[in-house]
Amino acid sequence: MKFKVFFVRYVQSMPDLFGNVVPVDGTDALKPVIINDFLKRKELSFVNPRNGKNYHRHYAIMPQGGVAVIDVGKYVDGNFVYATVGINLSGNQYQPYIVIGCHHKEFSDINLIANMVKQSLNWALAGTNTTVKLVACHKPIAWEKDILHSYMKGMDNRMFNPMNVFGYEMLEERFEEIGKSKGRPRKSINIDDYLPKAMRQKIKDWLHEETDQYQYPIDMMRAIRVLFELEIIKRPTYEAFVREFDKEQQIAPSTYNSYMNLNNNPYEHDATYASMKADARRKFLLDSV
Repeated sequence: MKFKVFFVRYVQSMPDLFGNVVPVDGTDALKPVIINDFLKRKELSFVNPRNGKNYHRHYAIMPQGGVAVIDVGKYVDGNFVYATVGINLSGNQYQPYIVIGCHHKEFSDINLIANMVKQSLNWALAGTNTTVKLVACHKPIAWEKDILHSYMKGMDNRMFNPMNVFGYEMLEERFEEIGKSKGRPRKSINIDDYLPKAMRQKIKDWLHEETDQYQYPIDMMRAIRVLFELEIIKRPTYEAFVREFDKEQQIAPSTYNSYMNLNNNPYEHDATYASMKADARRKFLLDSV
């Protein structure tokens, strides 16, 4: 059996006024697509783009924890010849990705299957101004462990969050929502309120230097998480972060909360994150001693 990993990239369906492709965080748009397909409200269509042939699909396991595993294939002489498509949108350790595994030589063109999956997802995303692109991963990642961990974490969360079908919500996010509905005061949407007064401007300048240039969550979240992990700042709300850095179109609340959850470790083997952490410690902790 052979496998191939593809990272999921999201862009606006329509380019900007200058014809440029605009990256967005489409995870929150893609999750309902999987939910609706699993519940058979609006089913995905898998069609071979080369010959128009329709393929069948069924779920190998119930989606949860941001993970779905779908078998896509065709019947040959009464046997189901299929490939397995694993979708992980949890953001637990890596940015969203899809793993395709081929079981049968009669259906083993992974790039063709990837095109079918991309085409199917984009048909379902029509009207959301979000388009999925699949980018092949050329370095080994521990996707087996990550998928298992994400799925098991989803199982743990289900007992606390019965509304969770796919892509578990962070409990804090849900509690904030409840607080708003009860007329309780919202947390501040001003980033300044989460930074120590003595070093506020210095920290803001550093954050902008390390955040503004990036368009993908895995890159833009390094600096803010470093400062929170080192307890240099308090944890800003999603609203405060996107308001300060103008990132609302590039990152969704669930993705932001996942990266700011210190129980997750998306930068475990990230040399850039380690270097940034050392830089922040030197600038904001040692200087204050």
